[in-house]
Amino acid sequence: MKKILMTMTALALTIAAQAQRDTIGVSKFTAIYRYECKTADADGQPVTDSMYIAVQTSGGITKSFPYDEYDRQKKGGSRIADGYMAAQMHMGTIFTNYPEGKITTQEMLYPYRYMTDEALEKQNWTLTDGQDSVCGYACQSATAKYHGMTWNVLYTEEVPASIGPWKLGGLPGLITKATDAKGVHAFTLYGLLKEEQPIVFTEYVTWIVPDGHGKFASQRVDYQKMKASTFLAYKKKVLGNSRYVKNPTYYAPDPMTAFGYVENSFNPAGDNISSVAGVVIVANPRQYKPLELK
Repeated sequence: MKKILMTMTALALTIAAQAQRDTIGVSKFTAIYRYECKTADADGQPVTDSMYIAVQTSGGITKSFPYDEYDRQKKGGSRIADGYMAAQMHMGTIFTNYPEGKITTQEMLYPYRYMTDEALEKQNWTLTDGQDSVCGYACQSATAKYHGMTWNVLYTEEVPASIGPWKLGGLPGLITKATDAKGVHAFTLYGLLKEEQPIVFTEYVTWIVPDGHGKFASQRVDYQKMKASTFLAYKKKVLGNSRYVKNPTYYAPDPMTAFGYVENSFNPAGDNISSVAGVVIVANPRQYKPLELK
């Protein structure tokens, strides 16, 4: 088994996951946001986690997804370590109005990849009097309640795209900053890349895994499909349990027992990242702070 694990470590650094990819549009620009979440570590100490996300739009479709995925998509391939912060911060890949009238979300939660769907609901924004600037863009303010949480945002009509980060949108311009009323979650525009890039949708991925006979084989990894409300309830039950921050796989079989192997890779900081079939095992879990309550 040690030989298998060592081989998997070496392979994970170089082998890319393949995916069934469909181009569903071509975005004329990509908005980059910094996402921050105020939470606490396993010892109850306050910590602010952060990551970057990319947002693309074309023909009424919006894709909001981790920047690491966007960067790797441009360069080709995928690495285990690229998905670590997305797994730790529970940030999925979100397709708004794809299929039409729906929101489709893809997210990792050990030991599976999930794909959920929900109706695309109109966000009833109230325009307010606040004015500011973000990234050099003159902005106006607005507020709305969405999925049980109140969001205060800035948006700019200088970028006439009715989109924003995560599932937010529907204003007469690009959302440049969004903060929930309690100040736990914040999205801030970091930059705007004026480039043509395909908007890619994946039905499934394939990963290189040991076949149990000392060799490796390509394995198709499908998404577990369910309604968004069902998955949200599941996340609240699993991630909201106090055991999660001490043992992030407490609710699932031990990976070595269930799968017989663990993949290992390293992020740019040199930290070891473990996963099974490309699904990250979070090593530094935080207290769960949901982006939506219902």
